[in-house]
Amino acid sequence: MDGTLPVSTELAVSNAFTAAVLRMPTHQVGELAQPGGALYGIQHTHNGRIILFGGGYPLCIGGEVVGGIGVSGGTVEQDMRVAEPAVNFLRDVQCWAEEIQGALPARLAGATALPLLKEKLAHALADMKSRVSDNTVAALTGGVLLAMSHENG
Repeated sequence: MDGTLPVSTELAVSNAFTAAVLRMPTHQVGELAQPGGALYGIQHTHNGRIILFGGGYPLCIGGEVVGGIGVSGGTVEQDMRVAEPAVNFLRDVQCWAEEIQGALPARLAGATALPLLKEKLAHALADMKSRVSDNTVAALTGGVLLAMSHENG
C-alpha cells in the first residue's frame, strides 16, 4: 500500500504465517502470550516470525485451516478491519459450497462440464445482480466451484 513502512510487507506475511500455524487470529495469540499466559514467550520461536498483534487470521475450508491472511500497513485496528472481510468471504463461499454440493447432478462432476457450468452460472447470476450484492454473486460462484472440486476428488 502506498505510504506504508517497508516493514509492513514482512509483517503481513508473518501475520498470515502466525495465524495459519497456530490456527487462531494473531490478536488472540497476543492475548495468550502475555506474562503468565499459556503462550508466553512464543514470539521467540520460529525465528521471530510469530506476531502478537492483530491483522492475521486463519483461513479455513471444511473446518480445516488451509492458510492464513495477513494485513499490515495501518493501525492494528485498521489491519484487522481490512482482513476480516476476506475471512468472512471465504466462510460465505464454504457455506454456498456445502449447500450446493449435494444438489449437483453427477454429470457435472466431470472436469469437461466446468466451462458449460461457468457459462450457465454467469447467465443465472447476471439475472440476480439486481437483487443481490456483487459479493454474494462472487461467493455463490466460488461456492459452486468449491462444491465441484469436492465432487471431483
